[in-house]
Amino acid sequence: MAESFSKNFIDYEEYPQSADIQNRCVNMIGRLFNAPTGEGHIAAVGTSCVGSSEAIMLAVLAMKRRWKNARKAAGKSTEHPNIVMSSAVQVCWEKAARYFEVDEKLVYCTPERYVIDPEETVALVDENTIGICCILGTTYTGEYEDVKAVNDLLVKKGLHTPIHVDAASGGFVAPFVVPDLEWDFRLERVASINVSGHKVDLSSSHTFRDLCCLAQPSFHKTVC
Repeated sequence: MAESFSKNFIDYEEYPQSADIQNRCVNMIGRLFNAPTGEGHIAAVGTSCVGSSEAIMLAVLAMKRRWKNARKAAGKSTEHPNIVMSSAVQVCWEKAARYFEVDEKLVYCTPERYVIDPEETVALVDENTIGICCILGTTYTGEYEDVKAVNDLLVKKGLHTPIHVDAASGGFVAPFVVPDLEWDFRLERVASINVSGHKVDLSSSHTFRDLCCLAQPSFHKTVC
């Protein structure tokens, strides 16, 4: 690490080995999050980001672009896209929606519930919904939202709305503490995940501190 202090790992053309290191990290995290592998699947897709905010911006852009392309192909309007998320999301989700002109559909917390209600969440989905944000480790309480319940309701209702999991806090915890918990690419509608290395153990590592958009090819899935 000391030998690399003078290197700008963002400049992949100048330092191509840094891109190789990034891709190796993405593939390791892809396997950790159960991205599809084997025949017919390409390696995990993802990128390093400068903080969770950039990772989430990329995720929202990807969801909007995918939705817009599908609407155009169907000859439908691409106006008024929306995203469904908890009122307790990290502030960068609200910024992303406003920056990229996406309407916010919020699932509000209650005195008894600090995470999304899956039924209420899926009920907010319409033809203009670009995606749903589920949080694995909320800012205020650290709770995991029920990603599987949201996924199963979407499948049951025949909705192909993608889910993005904001796993900034829990992505490097859940696989080791509750490995049987289904929240990642094992779920059909989970399309992308962001995860932060610097939120795990109060470390100050910045080299690959955030990865966003690790995707399953079958659903254009991405890890950031």
